Amino acid sequence: MLLETLLALTMLLPRIEPALDAARARLPPLPRAAEAPPAPAPSFSLVARAVSNWREQAGENLAPGSLAFVVRHAATEPGFVARCVRLNNYWCIKQARWSGELGGDAEGHTGFATAADGADAAVQLLRRYQRDYGRRSALAIVRRWAPAECGTARPVAAAPVGGKPRPPARQAAVSTTTAPRGIGGTLRARFLARHGRGGVARAAPSAAAGLRVQPWSARARLAGHPGRVPRAVARSAVSVPKTAADIATGLTEAPQIAAKPPAAVTPARALVASGAANPAALLAPDRLAAEAAALPSIAASLPKGSLLDLSLPAPVCANDETRIRNYAARIAGSVGLKPDDDLRLFRDDGRPSDNLLPVLLAMSSVELGTLHASKALVSAAIERLEARLSKTASSEARPNSAL
Repeated sequence: MLLETLLALTMLLPRIEPALDAARARLPPLPRAAEAPPAPAPSFSLVARAVSNWREQAGENLAPGSLAFVVRHAATEPGFVARCVRLNNYWCIKQARWSGELGGDAEGHTGFATAADGADAAVQLLRRYQRDYGRRSALAIVRRWAPAECGTARPVAAAPVGGKPRPPARQAAVSTTTAPRGIGGTLRARFLARHGRGGVARAAPSAAAGLRVQPWSARARLAGHPGRVPRAVARSAVSVPKTAADIATGLTEAPQIAAKPPAAVTPARALVASGAANPAALLAPDRLAAEAAALPSIAASLPKGSLLDLSLPAPVCANDETRIRNYAARIAGSVGLKPDDDLRLFRDDGRPSDNLLPVLLAMSSVELGTLHASKALVSAAIERLEARLSKTASSEARPNSAL
């Protein structure tokens, strides 16, 4: 039965088709849908610190797809959106006149016209790190990609003028006609140096007065009271016994006991033995001159890094160093390597290797946190790089073949 039905339909279809075409021709034409107006060119807003099309770009080029859908259609900006997402810059690349660069935020991060421009810049920058700078390991790459800052203030970028970054403002120098001796030699500067607040003249320090020690200072607490000199009590070395009373006083002469002369009384000023009791003795001219003459020989005998080493110490960047090592371990672990191992992102001829894709995905995940660049976005950027390299190689081969 089924076979007979199929045969009947096969025979009837060629006869039905002309009738269907004739009926379709008699129908009125369907109205065409209105063409959507072209989307405006993306622009960068310094006030909003975002590119105008960042939501559309995030919805198409970020992963996971569910969170990217929320970012695109949410009425308010979700809290898990990193600042570089609003710049179409999923690797937080700094400004360097990249293709598609529209501007930058206060910290110098680039705002790209599309996410594809940001992916192309990330691929080119990693290639430059390996070929030009010799940074092949994850730790070496991160130390330059996201260097330690140690709490230093960052320069604030000026608002772009006409699509181009504004040059930094130059400080106006004081002309030699206004201040021939410099800003510190002007009349007002010299007056302020000689007078305090309210125009009261500063009292000149007296050299003969010696060192003045305040009673509440640490030196005064260590020395007790520097102005108070301990009194010396004169005592004889041997005690002389008193003579006993005699009932025959006047009849015979009392024997005289020879007593030793009393010891010499030490002057009170001589008891001041150290600078703790008399701080002014530390600044005696002869003592200062002797110590200054001995300093060169003492400093020459001490090793590098001693207490007399007045060179600028290295900044303490413990938190930044931990962040850098965690970053390097994350991207090195994406290809099964250690932070100090060669990532082998590019071959000897400059073409990208298979490790470039997972490393870029891991770097984007570290920079953006919850979100990261999609695999399709990174793969397309790598393919564009390979196409450019192939085109360059073919253009260089043509003149050689003509010769």
